Amino acid sequence: MEPPGFRGRLLGATLAGGLTGGLAAIALALGGGRAWLARGGWWLAIFAGASVGAFAASRWAANRGERTGALLVGAALLLAAVGIRVESPAEQAQVPRGARATARALLRWSYESPRAVARILPYARDPNPTVREQAVLALGVNRVVSDLERSPADGKSPLTAQLRDSLRAALLTALVDSVETVRAQAGRALWKAPRAFGAQPAAAETLAAILVRALAPGATERLAWLALDAAAGAPHPALKSAAARVAMTTADSDLARAARRAAGRTHR
Repeated sequence: MEPPGFRGRLLGATLAGGLTGGLAAIALALGGGRAWLARGGWWLAIFAGASVGAFAASRWAANRGERTGALLVGAALLLAAVGIRVESPAEQAQVPRGARATARALLRWSYESPRAVARILPYARDPNPTVREQAVLALGVNRVVSDLERSPADGKSPLTAQLRDSLRAALLTALVDSVETVRAQAGRALWKAPRAFGAQPAAAETLAAILVRALAPGATERLAWLALDAAAGAPHPALKSAAARVAMTTADSDLARAARRAAGRTHR
């Protein structure tokens, strides 16, 4: 039987290395390391073992090309192993479970570091509309936005600029969410932070549409208050017109007063 060529030897050594890594992981599990393995350690052990196998196979190379190929395979597998992130128990403990726990976590992250604020972003796409609403609220009211509103020049730093752009993109996506409360929070967040996000006419138009529907039977009054809170900031024709309509139509004196303020009127 003809002996296998170099490629066959390389493949065999790589598979053997991966298998050895897997066996080492099993031994670690039996020795009490199951928690580490469950957090991603299995794949790290397998890829690291396969990398060692590929590097070892380079000694069988008959020429420089074969040796270089083996080293490249080993390096790629090593990079894959290094790229596997094994979360610490503390990080896993920070992952919220349940809508209430998530809301508390989002609130906490919004007042922590920019990296913590970035952790909010995936929750704006959560299947639960309550979670999405809380996430969108936190994306508009947080440490990063507050700093940018006070000093837009902070956005020139690469990290802050990238995070600001990510926040703005997530909020713009939320403007077309299927749930109106999420759209309202997104519109309010964008319109109340013009120094951070720039002028966003789509946000004002979304808020104006919410105000128009606020007078319909069965409408949620909270949405009207959210829209009026934003409308009281930067002027926009559609927002002022919608606020004036609310002021003239609503029977709620407090809501009418807020609507007149948003419309730029102090008297009936």
